[in-house]
Amino acid sequence: MSQKIFCYVDETGQDTEGDLFIVVVVVVEHEKEQLFSCCERIEQASGKGQRKWNKTTHDRRIVFIQQILADSTFNRTLGFAVYRNTKEYAAATVQTIAHTIITMGKMDDKATIFIDGLTRTQERVIGSQLRQYGIRTEKVRGVKKDEHNALIRLADAMCGLVRAGWAGQPLMKQLLAQAITTGWLREIKNPHG
Repeated sequence: MSQKIFCYVDETGQDTEGDLFIVVVVVVEHEKEQLFSCCERIEQASGKGQRKWNKTTHDRRIVFIQQILADSTFNRTLGFAVYRNTKEYAAATVQTIAHTIITMGKMDDKATIFIDGLTRTQERVIGSQLRQYGIRTEKVRGVKKDEHNALIRLADAMCGLVRAGWAGQPLMKQLLAQAITTGWLREIKNPHG
């Protein structure tokens, strides 16, 4: 039977001029409010607060990631993809959303998708492109201020973790490997396929 799912999406890497682009998707079902509350509690406990990843100190980033990874509430809710040598950011974002939903076995569910910084015009285009992948979109919405959405902030932080891990920052690389190995964070392999 079809259910409703909610996807919270963020990306990073446009500043690299196509060298590295990362998309993270948080997928939740009925437990949406529980995840919001849990994420906000960890933000406060870690000292990160509602700040974006790039406005958070390194020490607070580490504590936040460690606490998120230690909390089973978020296990298997996140997917990410890393793209190299592309400036097709919208296409990469759509592919990652679609393949994350498919990988998580949620293709038959109706999806409400929230994407950080998406414009009204892009909402319609992204929705149409997702339907071409067979994703049943209920709506696609841009989120103007990620400070107001805990799960967009979580996607932002995971983008930061993946980027720092790929850049070779030792502790972030270790935390990223742990998240992938335990299945807590799913790498969407070959999203082009």
